[in-house]
Amino acid sequence: MKKLLLILTIIAGTTFSASAQSPVMKGNILVDAYYGFPNLYGAILQSAVETGSSTDVTAQSIGPVGFRAEYLASDKLGVGIDFCYSDASVSQTDMGANGNIYEYKISSPKIGFMATINYHIVTTDVVDFYFTTGAGYKNRSLKATTDDPDYTTESVDVSLTNLAARIGLGTRIFFTENIGVNIGVGFGQGSVLNGGVSFKF
Repeated sequence: MKKLLLILTIIAGTTFSASAQSPVMKGNILVDAYYGFPNLYGAILQSAVETGSSTDVTAQSIGPVGFRAEYLASDKLGVGIDFCYSDASVSQTDMGANGNIYEYKISSPKIGFMATINYHIVTTDVVDFYFTTGAGYKNRSLKATTDDPDYTTESVDVSLTNLAARIGLGTRIFFTENIGVNIGVGFGQGSVLNGGVSFKF
């Protein structure tokens, strides 16, 4: 029994040593893929559809879905980029002028690019907790599309401002040396809450 306990202790110690991770520090490159919630435009369109009387109208939304990359210039300060895409749409099937049934769709896609600065408040071998701020460019357009040959499709820029920005807090939790999960809260690009997978290089 004592020999068995000794063997288990040695195995556990060896496993722990082999799985020991290096902390997030200067020179690391951190990459996040994330999905945000809520999609504000999607929520507005969905609410309008649910309260309407038409039964052949549907609302859909995608994202915000994004990609972030960061380089740690020091143990505490990181600089990076953030790309984000989202879309919200409402579609309806109706009879065209020629008597055939067609789909009419209005969508509002948005893209945004930002430069970011992150201040890492807590960095250990498992947890990376940081404050983030960023600014850049965004574009939201309004597109009308249909398969009705009697109508032409249109797209117009409906952005009130082309400034993309965000301020918030983020956390990465690493399960291995290089792979973990991320979660962020804040205001601006990426929505109020977002989360996904993280990679450390």
